[in-house]
Amino acid sequence: MPYHWYYQVVITMHMTTSKPPLATPDPPCRMLLLLLLGLVASSPVDRVSRQSMVLVGAGEGSAAEARQGRLDTVEVPAGEAVDIFYRYGFFSLSVRVVPRDDHGSWLIREPTTKVFTPTSLRQVKTLAAGKFEPQFQIFFCDDVEDLMKHYFHDFAAEGVAEPYRLYTGSWRTPTTVKYFGLSEDTLHSDSGFVLVKLQKPRLDVTTEGRPQLMAGAAREFANIRVGDEDSVKTFTEDFGSHYIKSLTVGDAVYQILALDRTKYLRARQEVLVDKKVTDFNQIYEQFLAPWMVEESGLVQAASGDPRVKALLDTRAVTKTQFSSYPSIFEIRKNARLLDELEFLTADTEAVIGLKFRSIGALLPSVQAQDYYNEIVNTQLALWEVNI
Repeated sequence: MPYHWYYQVVITMHMTTSKPPLATPDPPCRMLLLLLLGLVASSPVDRVSRQSMVLVGAGEGSAAEARQGRLDTVEVPAGEAVDIFYRYGFFSLSVRVVPRDDHGSWLIREPTTKVFTPTSLRQVKTLAAGKFEPQFQIFFCDDVEDLMKHYFHDFAAEGVAEPYRLYTGSWRTPTTVKYFGLSEDTLHSDSGFVLVKLQKPRLDVTTEGRPQLMAGAAREFANIRVGDEDSVKTFTEDFGSHYIKSLTVGDAVYQILALDRTKYLRARQEVLVDKKVTDFNQIYEQFLAPWMVEESGLVQAASGDPRVKALLDTRAVTKTQFSSYPSIFEIRKNARLLDELEFLTADTEAVIGLKFRSIGALLPSVQAQDYYNEIVNTQLALWEVNI
């Protein structure tokens, strides 16, 4: 039975001017194509049933449910404060967001400080479905910097203009090659890039309440004054600049495709702007197929789990008569591969979304909050220059 694909296009653009959504976007812009991928066969329920048999069915159900239940015991420092100045550019070393070699031993090892009274802020954990989302997230990225920004699409830091730099500011070419799965020559070329992600959220951790600073932090916080840069620096150095407002634990499979610049611009225009190409098979054959791109990057999992890596290396592959290519799209073409991937990622862990809230948001006036954020961004700019 052949596979058929259906999709929805969503474009979100951040621009300095107000233009109609279909106008040619001026950089910088954020473009996201969501492909809602489904198997349309004689019985669409059959696929769901097969997935359930692997994860929940006889012989595997109790183990799968136990793994899912254990997520509720995951310990993460949501609600605790961090100094993003001190660790600027290095958060990918202390937050598991990319496929590191030391998989599975930790999620967040960033030094944090408990600055709020225990009764004023609490963690709320919500178990998600624990299955891969039904859609690929596909981002069109003009360059490597744009690629980094979109990889960290679900990461934010209040008052910070470019939060992705918190994680990538220290990356050099060998690091980027490793985590993006592309060759150095491609990264240094004028190629355009297409980032394809398939996420599996399993646990959302949020903070609720009205945060109240502990006595020592509150005294120093009260000394912050507009125009007094040292008052902001002193507080952030002693207690932190932000706290972890929320995060999502799970896993994510991703691949980056490099396109010739001319072909990339044409794809972006026809798919996202003009919407001339409206069928996924056309999009794939004209722009995303391995024989149409400059380079097909490795298919990787954010958790870095070696079993998942072995599966992706051997099975997420498109084969032709004379060659074979890594391809994330094989996951949705092959129901059995998706089932195996669901099983192997049942207990793998990475942070696939994280939001920092500025402690400065607790200041009593908007002017003081804006000044706090201004100092934060100035300090971040200085740290970036010195990396």
